[in-house]
Amino acid sequence: MMIEQIQYIRIVLFICIFLCILPIATRAEERKLPLPRFASIKSNEVNARVGPTIKSSIEWVFIKKGEPVEIIEEYEQWRQIRDIKGEGGWVHSSVLSGKKSVIVISEEIVPLTKQPNSKSKIIAKISKDVRCLLNKCEKNYCQVCCNNYTGWLPKKILWGTD
Repeated sequence: MMIEQIQYIRIVLFICIFLCILPIATRAEERKLPLPRFASIKSNEVNARVGPTIKSSIEWVFIKKGEPVEIIEEYEQWRQIRDIKGEGGWVHSSVLSGKKSVIVISEEIVPLTKQPNSKSKIIAKISKDVRCLLNKCEKNYCQVCCNNYTGWLPKKILWGTD
């Protein structure tokens, strides 16, 4: 009789622990960030691998800190990324930064404006392939910092915005 009570208590305790842990695991899954999304390279040399393991061979090396990349897949602590040209591979999440940067993709020189509209005062003129830090986006414009100039560019001419 005493053994049956102990087994019953163990079963009830196990069920209670399971029911307490289940919502925590569910919330962790809900917090997962959407894919694809953008990030940037955290250091000057980052190895991108063929697979999500340190034993996988190196496929590509990112050599510029702050380069924007698109995260297209996740596996545990590994992120599959690609750059603007589609080059990339798997990197550990620790080599990516949440600080976002963008690349100007317009074929024409574009004005960096003081306010988020085309009629605003021009601060600088930005050419194709310039890398800028991304501060924020509002509707059709993003506030960026390019070569120490802070202003607004049309979102449609930037690669690296969500």
